Amino acid sequence: MPRINLSQDEIPLETPLRVEHEGHAIVVIRTAGGVSAFEDRCPHADWPLSEGEIRDGVLQCAGHGWEFDAATGRCINAPAYCLTTVTVTVEGGQVWLEWE
Repeated sequence: MPRINLSQDEIPLETPLRVEHEGHAIVVIRTAGGVSAFEDRCPHADWPLSEGEIRDGVLQCAGHGWEFDAATGRCINAPAYCLTTVTVTVEGGQVWLEWE
């Protein structure tokens, strides 16, 4: 199972961060509510979500404006869609990302 370790300080507040590992692109999001991570692609048109913006806990895709709850990945515009989540563990200022 792939695993990435980041310092929480490396993740900007309210700004999507793209990290790559062995051909996988992940978007990491840090808000006042915590840290979340997803595959870095919009389910609508495969646009990189790391190029989007975060406002009030909502991640907006730069491609076509689809909006996602930054904590859950649920699509606000089309609730049948959801981002593929990456497991996030935060321990003592360190953030671990794991996925299948």
